[in-house]
Amino acid sequence: MENFKITNIPEFEDEEITRLLHNLVEAFKSNQNVFAKTCEGVYKIWDYFNHTYKNAKDGCYYNSYSLLAKFGFDKKAVSRYKNCYERFCVPAGQSVRISTMYDDFCPSKLFELLPLTDNTIIDCINKKIITPDKTVREIRQIVKLINGGEDIDKLVDKKIETKSTEEIDESEIPPAYDPTKKYEFDYFKSKTKNQLLNMIWELQNAYQKIKRKN
Repeated sequence: MENFKITNIPEFEDEEITRLLHNLVEAFKSNQNVFAKTCEGVYKIWDYFNHTYKNAKDGCYYNSYSLLAKFGFDKKAVSRYKNCYERFCVPAGQSVRISTMYDDFCPSKLFELLPLTDNTIIDCINKKIITPDKTVREIRQIVKLINGGEDIDKLVDKKIETKSTEEIDESEIPPAYDPTKKYEFDYFKSKTKNQLLNMIWELQNAYQKIKRKN
């Protein structure tokens, strides 16, 4: 889901293809909604604690960071999610969603935009320097060039040099995880941060499916 973008979906007479495409589009929209709600949840816990400690029933004291660490968020992740909430999310009735301008950007690409000011991001999007179909590496390189003093207008037709292949760290690919099963605590202790975050996404998606059924 990280690099998925909806663009120019063709129409088919084949009803099964049409159904499968519809399901994939709905899955993307659901993922974006879950991401927005996660950003909101992280931000509101961080904001509520306001750099203080709260006493839990287990007798331990937690600040926002130590509490969110229970979900696999380190301080860098907390900063990213709360900043995404402040900058890219807007109210949607009783809930929250990604702003229309950023709606086609998957979470990993929104994270890469954070070092830029809002005005710079809007300028780059309007001039099509940064688009949802660019890879994470391309966006990261563009941000690096801008922060290094590159004139934005010179990037309009500039070819962004990145590695031709994306290297995958096999250790970061999460194992099969079933949200309906019970796991011992040691199972989670052995996982990397990214694996734990992926598990959180699985739990949230499972929860959304349950809500839709009800």
